[in-house]
Amino acid sequence: MSNDDDYMAFLNKANEDPSKGVPKVSSSGGGKMAQFKTTDSGAQVPALLREATKDAFYVSDADEPFVPVYLEWDESGKGLPDEEEFASLINHPDPSNAGIEIIDPSDWDTRGQYNSIVDAVTKAGKGNDVKVYRVPRESVKVEYWVVTTEGKGKSAKLVGVKALAVES
Repeated sequence: MSNDDDYMAFLNKANEDPSKGVPKVSSSGGGKMAQFKTTDSGAQVPALLREATKDAFYVSDADEPFVPVYLEWDESGKGLPDEEEFASLINHPDPSNAGIEIIDPSDWDTRGQYNSIVDAVTKAGKGNDVKVYRVPRESVKVEYWVVTTEGKGKSAKLVGVKALAVES
């Protein structure tokens, strides 16, 4: 009977979920990747951002859709967050080592093919400064977050769009 118990323990161990204890991942885009937070629960994404992202795709090796972003952000009079603050806002597992870069929209979109996206984000922020946060993912994947602030102080929001890019 001991051999049977040992064998059952072996089978149970072998059949355990190998991702047990690992953060939840999404299988969209072909690979498994942790999802960053794009909207706070109960957030009302501005209609112009929903409209701007309806048929918009970031052109790369994957052609991924743009997704609206709407997060609470206590901007304390300083406008947009720095790289580490941004990583914390999107629930990055290691904000201080996220490798995030902040890019000017004109440097990100040198051909002007995303002017309508940048314009929608600018309108959502009522003309506030717009920046692009480049968030590295695994291998050749990065996410581009085109965001601005809406409002001031504790009631401010970080609004915009993001898209996954595959850069091989």
